[in-house]
Formats: sequence, structure tokens, C-alpha cells
Amino acid sequence: MKLKKVLVTGGAGLLGKSIIPLLLKKHYSVVALDINESKIPKVKFIKGNFNDKEMINKLLKDMDVVIHLAAMLGVDECRLSPEKVMKVNYQDTKTLIESCISNNVKKFIFTSSSEVYGNSLSIPYREDNLTTPVSTYGKSKVMVEEYLKEVANNSKMKVGIVRLFNVYGYYQRKSFVVPMFIEAALKDKPLIIFGDGTQTRSFTYVTDAARGIIKFLDYDGRYEIVNIGRNKEYTVNDLARVIFKNLPNSKSIIKYVKYGSKNVRDISLEIKRRVPSVEKAKNLFNFSAKTSLEDGVREIVIQIEKNKIF
Repeated sequence: MKLKKVLVTGGAGLLGKSIIPLLLKKHYSVVALDINESKIPKVKFIKGNFNDKEMINKLLKDMDVVIHLAAMLGVDECRLSPEKVMKVNYQDTKTLIESCISNNVKKFIFTSSSEVYGNSLSIPYREDNLTTPVSTYGKSKVMVEEYLKEVANNSKMKVGIVRLFNVYGYYQRKSFVVPMFIEAALKDKPLIIFGDGTQTRSFTYVTDAARGIIKFLDYDGRYEIVNIGRNKEYTVNDLARVIFKNLPNSKSIIKYVKYGSKNVRDISLEIKRRVPSVEKAKNLFNFSAKTSLEDGVREIVIQIEKNKIF
């Protein structure tokens, strides 16, 4: 099955900016859809929302693949608007999937999240672990995954699900921990850490995440879930140290705040450890995420200095 035309929802976002150049390099015809304006060379860019059913049906008429990146993101943002999360991340996505089926799209690639695992006691997280999300965001992703399994079993459309682990990069919104810490360090402001900072994460540089996602284009299976991330755990304290190492002139300090205090989420929403099993990605795609946190943060700092953002 030769796939030629790809629609990327959320094409102007962090992942979209890394995925689209890879698609062009592989000679795909790309249409990018996003609610934000963007100019991408050699790409037809459309400003709009993926919940616009009439527009979507027109776009899907001759589309082979949809890579669905668009979503409502961020644990704290989602915590404050649970109904909106379910509408955007589940109901609107379900409607998009239905439109894909009716327009004979051959493959749907969905970006899910490590949030689906919740506080799983089975470390590292394997794709066959029970999904026990603690956040509304994670629950919305599980619901789409379950719906897509039905789709794969009952339609001709093939499905690829990518569970991403703490993706970060230069274009990321500043409400996420890596850009938030870097900005604070550059401005000599405190780095705010919830709890004692011993909670762990597997940080995945955006170019690695993009490489992993497009591996599904060449995979001919009907339905698959694959973790994309690095099997290296860092505490949040480790992240702060990496940032200080890259910004040695920063006068910032670390400020620890208690869970449940003003504007801080409850500890019940915190994930104590998060690290993926990456064996399936290696075996299925011959894929591994290569960029260390140290190298990824260094690249972001270089880009900031180059573009004189602060």
C-alpha cells in the first residue's frame, strides 16, 4: 500500500513543525491544519479547527493518511477544564475518525500519551500494561484508543497509536516544565518544583518523537500501540540541574512547593515514576530515541540565544 497524501492536524505545533519536514523529505504531499497561523514551505496550510466537519470532509476526499496531533494539552490546563478536554480530545476526535472512515482514509495515526498509564506499578511501562489514568487528559486518550481498536476491527482503515513520553523542544508552550524552567533560569527567577522533586520522567526530544511517529507510515499492520520515548529516568531535580549546567550564569534557585497549595494540583494527580519500555519500538520499527536530555536542553538554549528571545 503506497501512501502519498497526508493530513497533519496540529501542524503548526511543536510536533507538527518536526514531523512535516520529515514527510517532505520522504516525498509525501502534505496538508497542515491548525487553529494558529503558520507558513510552511511546500505545504498547503489551512487555518481551521479539526472539529469543522464540513471543512474536514472536503480535506479528506483524496487523503491517504491522517496524523492527528491536535489536542487540548497540559495536565493543569486540562484539570481546570475537564468538560472541554472530553469534547476536544474525545468527542471531536471521534467525529474526525468517523469522517476518515467515510472518506476512505487508509491509515489514522493517533498521538496518545504516557498519561494513560497513570501510576502503574509495573515499571517500565509496557504497551500491554493496564491503563489507569488519573487525569481527565489521560482518560480522554484511553477512550480514543479504545474507539480506534473498534475501528481497526470493523473498518478498512488501519490504525497506529503512539504513546508519547514527555515530549519537549524549542517551540513548546511555556506552560510545560522544560521551557518553563529554561525561561525562569534565563530570567533569574525561581524554578518551581512540586513536592520534593524526586518524581521521575522520561524526556523525549521532539525530533525523536517525530521520527517515531512517522515509522507508522511504513508499517502495514492493522492496529498497533507503540511507546515512543527514552528508557532513561530523570527526576525533576535532575532536570533543574541539567538546565543550570547549560545556563551557568543564571542566579535562579529552586523553590519547592507543596501539592494542594494555592494554584498547585493535588498529589493524587501526580505521577511518581514514568518511564517506557522501548522494546516494542525497537522490534517493530528498529527505532530508538537518541537525544539525551542534556543534548536536548543544550539545543533549545542554542536556539534561544540564536534568536535572542530573552
